[in-house]
Amino acid sequence: MKRAICIEYMQSGKKRHEIAIKYGIPNVNMLSGWVHSCLSPLEIQNKCVNLPPVNDSQRLEMAQEDSQTTSDCLSRIEILEKQIQKLETDLKKAKDKNLALNTLIDIAEERGIKIRKKSGAKQ
Repeated sequence: MKRAICIEYMQSGKKRHEIAIKYGIPNVNMLSGWVHSCLSPLEIQNKCVNLPPVNDSQRLEMAQEDSQTTSDCLSRIEILEKQIQKLETDLKKAKDKNLALNTLIDIAEERGIKIRKKSGAKQ
């Protein structure tokens, strides 16, 4: 939908505030931001002349694509959150294992078994 509005703005020659009023965009600077995020520099330079005008059915398709992209992003976020939880669980297990092994070594050294290397120069 944003891209369609940007193309219309570039092709029509209308002022930003006219397009903003037509589509209920609260801020004309928002439209400028959309132009730079939705259109390539070449499209902006050529004022989208190489693109056909966007009709209402194309606007509807673009709106549906935007909503589909949003749902794709949300599912991707859920996957990443699950992955983060798994990594946090694995990290906790690794820390617990490290603590257990260090405790085991400390107990062994208290009983006279030398396991850790001593720092310093070799003699």
